[in-house]
Formats: sequence, structure tokens, C-alpha cells
Amino acid sequence: MDIHIRRGLAEAWALAATHRNMLAAYVGIGVVVPFLFLSSEPIFSLRNLMALASNPWTGIYGSIAGPLYLLGIVAVIAAGAMLAAWNGVLAEMREGFLSEIMYGMVAGFAYLLANLVLAIGTGLVATLPLFVVGFDVLLSDGVTRIALEAYRLLLSLIGGWIGARLCLAGAIMGGRGKLEPVSAFLESWRRTRTAQWRLYGFYLLYGLVFGIAAGGLLLLHGAVILANEPGTVTETLMSFGWILLFALYFLGQVLIPAGFVRAAEPAANAAEIFA
Repeated sequence: MDIHIRRGLAEAWALAATHRNMLAAYVGIGVVVPFLFLSSEPIFSLRNLMALASNPWTGIYGSIAGPLYLLGIVAVIAAGAMLAAWNGVLAEMREGFLSEIMYGMVAGFAYLLANLVLAIGTGLVATLPLFVVGFDVLLSDGVTRIALEAYRLLLSLIGGWIGARLCLAGAIMGGRGKLEPVSAFLESWRRTRTAQWRLYGFYLLYGLVFGIAAGGLLLLHGAVILANEPGTVTETLMSFGWILLFALYFLGQVLIPAGFVRAAEPAANAAEIFA
């Protein structure tokens, strides 16, 4: 069992073409709805963030609990939409939007919780050496600070590798209609063993492309804010730019792992069976 990047991307494209209407609906649930939720909170406004950066005493008040609570809701909605979409594109027989959404909300919460536990666990392990060395030593001189930055870079690279090894978990979970994520994480780790460095390189490039796109859009949006008054048509159009970027990212996060799962199971590809 192996995963070839080109074949996986071809499978992802085929899934996108076959399920485009369904995917558009889940983009609405997983991207547009969270965007509207977040846009209702002043702290998530780029104009307000720029004002805070230039003047920390800018009068934007509010409890931190509100934004954190809203971020939690948005994360659950987005994860639920992803699991519902994976269930829709990979299940042997679709049961309809209502069934997929109900499954996605339950499975998405479990998937999100498992990722959170994994992130906290790896974060604690990663910080143990820092506690052993001592933060007073780490901040003592320039050489130590350079070593600390190098350690942070190493941790980010290791985190990317772990992410590549677990990239199939959500698709496996959704495709089989599973509610518990642990076995899906373990199966993803097993399936990606022979292709781990290919997947790692692909996801580094994938993240770089979206990072550059997001950075460019951020700079453009900032320039629009500086040149225009609040509420102009141009600034409103920037919101559609962000929605488009997030929609593309959402589709990539759903379709690429689904394509890799399909590519790892050639026997399940009817086009090859009857070729």
C-alpha cells in the first residue's frame, strides 16, 4: 500500500468534479457561516487589529471569554462540516445532507478534541527541555536565543511531519462513518509510513503556497484599510477575497486527504477495475 501524490491529486480533482454541488453546500456551512460569526466580533476585524497595533490604548473593550467562546463554536462548525463532507464524498452510499450534518457535528467534535489533546500533549513534551534548562538561562545571552529559535524551527518541522503522518485520519473517519478518532489516527500513521517524506514535502509546499496567498491578501487588505474610510465598497470586497481564500483552503483540506485515501486503495477504483 503506497500513496502517490500525483495520483492522489487526480483522485481529489475527480471527487471535486463529481460532488461539486455538495461541496459548495459544505463550504457554506464550514466557511461562510464561521466567517459571519467571527465578523460580528470587533476583535476579529483587521481594521481594529491594526488600530490596536498602532495604539494599544485604542478603545476596543470586551471580555476575552467572548472571543474564545466564539472561536470554539466556529472550530466545531468547521470540523463538523469537514467530517460531513468526507462522509459525503467517501461513503459507499450517501444518506443525505441531514444525516451527514448530524454525523459531522458529533464526529467533528470528537475529531477536534482528539487533535486538541494531541497538540497539548506534543506541546508539553516539546517544552520539557526548556524547563530542564531553565528560562533564565534561555534568556541570558544572544547565543542561547539563537539556539532557542533553532529549537522552535525544529519543533515546527517535526510538527509538520506529524501532521503529514496523520493527514488521512479525518478522511478515514468520515469515509467509514466512525465516531471515535483514535483508530483513524493510528490507521493514518500506518498507511502513510511508506510515503511519509513525499507527503511531508507536499504539505510543506502546500502550506507555503497558502501562506504566501494569505500574506499577500493581508497586505492588500491593510493597504485598502489605510487608503479608505470604514465601510467602503472596496473594503467590503476584501471580505469576499478572504472567503474565497478560506473556501479554497477548506476544499483542499477535505479533497486532498480524500484523494490520498482513494489513491491508497486502487482496488476500490472502479475505473481501473473495468479498464
